[in-house]
Amino acid sequence: MIYKSLWLLVILFVGLNLVALSNGALPKPIKQSSVFYPRPLIDKALENVKNHKWAKQCQESIMKKSEPWLQCADDEIWSFMFGPSITRAWMVWSDGVCPKCGKDVKMYQWNMDIWKHPFKVICPHCSSIFPTNDFEKFYKSGLNENGIYDSKLADRKLLFNKDHPDTNDPEHLFGVDDGEGYVEGDKRWRFIGYYITKGQWKQKVYGGIHCLSEAYLVTDNPAYARKAAILLDRLADLYPTFDYATQGTVYETGGHRGYVCVWHDACGEAQILAQSFDKIFDAIKKDEALVRFLSEKAKRYKLENPKTNFSLIQENIENRIFRDTLKNGKKIDSNYPAKPVTELTIKTVLEWPHNREEIMNRFAEIIATSTKADGVTGEKGLSGYSTIFPQLFSSLLGRFAHLDSNFLKDLYAQHPIIHKTFRFHIDTWCLDKYYPRVGDCGHFASRVERYAGAGFVKPASTTEPSMYSLFWKLYELTNDTDFVKVLYKANDSAFEDLPHDIFSADPEQFQKNVKRIIDKEGDVLKVGDVNLTQWGIAVLRSGEKELKRAFWVAYHPSGSHRHNDGLTLGLFAKKLDLLPDFGYPPVGYGGWSAPKAVWYAKTAAHNTVTVDGKNHLPKNGNTAFWGAGKYFDMIKVSGAEMIDGKKYDRAIAKIDISDEDFYLIDIFDVIGGKDHALFFNSAFSSGIETQGLNLTNPTEYGYQTETRNFKADKSPEPGWSIDWKIAEEKDGEMIPTDIHLKYTGLTENAEASLGECWIDFSNRFGGKSLWIPRLMIRRQSKDAAPLASQFIGILEPYEKQEFIHRIFSFHIPDKPQSRGIGVELKDGGKQYFCFPAIDNIRTNVDTRTIRIKSDAEFIFISKRDEWIESAVICNGSSLEFEKLKINLKEKTDFLELRRADKEMEVVTGNKDSIESILFTGFDSLIP
Repeated sequence: MIYKSLWLLVILFVGLNLVALSNGALPKPIKQSSVFYPRPLIDKALENVKNHKWAKQCQESIMKKSEPWLQCADDEIWSFMFGPSITRAWMVWSDGVCPKCGKDVKMYQWNMDIWKHPFKVICPHCSSIFPTNDFEKFYKSGLNENGIYDSKLADRKLLFNKDHPDTNDPEHLFGVDDGEGYVEGDKRWRFIGYYITKGQWKQKVYGGIHCLSEAYLVTDNPAYARKAAILLDRLADLYPTFDYATQGTVYETGGHRGYVCVWHDACGEAQILAQSFDKIFDAIKKDEALVRFLSEKAKRYKLENPKTNFSLIQENIENRIFRDTLKNGKKIDSNYPAKPVTELTIKTVLEWPHNREEIMNRFAEIIATSTKADGVTGEKGLSGYSTIFPQLFSSLLGRFAHLDSNFLKDLYAQHPIIHKTFRFHIDTWCLDKYYPRVGDCGHFASRVERYAGAGFVKPASTTEPSMYSLFWKLYELTNDTDFVKVLYKANDSAFEDLPHDIFSADPEQFQKNVKRIIDKEGDVLKVGDVNLTQWGIAVLRSGEKELKRAFWVAYHPSGSHRHNDGLTLGLFAKKLDLLPDFGYPPVGYGGWSAPKAVWYAKTAAHNTVTVDGKNHLPKNGNTAFWGAGKYFDMIKVSGAEMIDGKKYDRAIAKIDISDEDFYLIDIFDVIGGKDHALFFNSAFSSGIETQGLNLTNPTEYGYQTETRNFKADKSPEPGWSIDWKIAEEKDGEMIPTDIHLKYTGLTENAEASLGECWIDFSNRFGGKSLWIPRLMIRRQSKDAAPLASQFIGILEPYEKQEFIHRIFSFHIPDKPQSRGIGVELKDGGKQYFCFPAIDNIRTNVDTRTIRIKSDAEFIFISKRDEWIESAVICNGSSLEFEKLKINLKEKTDFLELRRADKEMEVVTGNKDSIESILFTGFDSLIP
């Protein structure tokens, strides 16, 4: 009866709030206690601090970060927040220089020390400090009766270079910033605007709220909570007055929505502010000293809210920060699902458990929308923007696990696709070192040696949910031991200090559990060949340990943060990225629309074919063939709509010839347009050798690409090659290696050119530019009919010595609509690959003839001496070659056979599909 009465009161209270909302009034707070951080959690943290060294170190780390604010008087803390009257800047000058030394200082490279040098930024090269005037003194001279800066009130006599006070000194006004920047001619350095955003706000105010609230959780010291509350309440006084679209700049332009910060950061900040409020709530709700302090400030500075009791303070914070955010969603509209996750967090903090049904419905909406592309959103930027959903979602799950011990189990039962979400960045992780750079992510040849789908923090230094704890729970839900291996690898393959979770119920048992799984299963991730057709990427792998290799092809050039990179090819081998994509556009050269940033997204900047110099249309391709074998892998992807043409197909086959060595066969069919250009670049290079090319004709590609110095052989004989000697970059120096990547070109009637293309290999949006070798194979036509091209090449990665002796093309008299490639290995092996001629037209190739009969689309045969070592049939039912004759019961997608003694064994495919296998001289029927 009591239970029912309580719920009637809740329903009545919520109903009254809904009535208030319908009348335009803000609802009265219903929050009574912390939601995500209840008292038992704090008690567990204090217990772990007492019993475990790592937990004590975590506490000390958090306390150390919060110490500067703890040393400040409450009056000073209150004064940290500012009004919107100074133009806020996201960069001093995005493609700028230091006005003192003249060296490049792009984007976010200016340094600052908010405690030692308030209202100052520091050149990273010459250490000059700007602005040169005492802006803090100038700022304080302009504070009005409400404690807000007004430039009209400020004493402009203070605007001079303090090191050159003489008005006749030519440097008297050098470096002086009145809040709107230091100006020299048409150049403007927004020193103060940048400091206000990245220093005063990001670090002193917002950063202070976050650090202090964390310190309270791990110490139970109300002093931290009070100072955080002072900052939160003062922020609430001013928060609704901020509108970045009219008050701030990004890349020196306005109109970018947001609050104190631009939209993408404003979204995340609102979430952290809500969590911080929740962390300290139980400590401040009965803090009479806090009420006295804030009510005195309200009276002195003539604030509308008198703050004479905690309820008024709670109203101020909840309504003017969080409900204002919910009301002005456009200001935090960000990469999905950042905004709904923030809104869900705010509503949970303010109204849980009264809105449980609404929250669960929002969870369902987020999951349904965010998992449409193989468990993730489909946003490109594989190791960057594509991680937004799993990283946000994993933290959200961790917080709700604190709230309800059965939450994860219940949610997974309703949404088992969660398993796929957190597998996505396991299945696309190559060699435990690389992610394919598809879209805006990473930088040239960069490594990602940590799983990207969640943020593992080591050592423990935060109260945010531990991903180590979460991934163990994911293992318990899915029985997928790769989740345990991921958390183990993230801990540098060690058990000590797991799970880096100051709220952990039993750290010792956690370590024992992880050790049990690793001892049984090992730490090698169970990843194989994957084709993620909804996201549009395929990865095919082989090799073990240091000999792992993988190639990938991307075929969906659509979605946010995409590049025009349809059917682009990548290759990881010899522990290196041998066909690196350029990565995140270098926006430090003038923003997203600057030529060098635009270049990175162009089709011509990728290892693919550009038609008529145009970028791909945002149309998705599809998988036309998939064959993942043990020694032979192959995929064919199609995307004619990308070029608005008749055909745009790429077939890539990987042939393993030993544990160490392999090669790729790359066939690119194009019909459409008049100008086809296939581009390739390898990694950093210490030299290039060519064979069979006479590069004497200067030529340029044009089409506003960042390319130059091409020299062409107008009509080379097929079989020419280019050999990159790979280097590794370390601190700007190119260190030669013994690794090579050799490309052998078999394309007929094509021009082969070698030139350079521009890249930036820094990881800070610009600052380290380089021209690297770029291969272009080009075919052009003036005919009325669309041009048809078949680009054929072989990629051979090797260390020190090549393993291929000779590559040639051949005729197939018994299969006239097909073409053939022969590969003779230095160890005596011979291999043959057959594929369709483009548009069913066979052109004149090598006069050599190989007799093969088959109805298959693709055929691979490997022989040594008189023995057939292996055979692969793709989309076919028969094969005859020399002494071997294979008949299948029906057309089969993929069948891979390999010789064992005098029999052919099925290593991949359906054994029951075989009708007969005949060798001349004896029969060998696979039983």
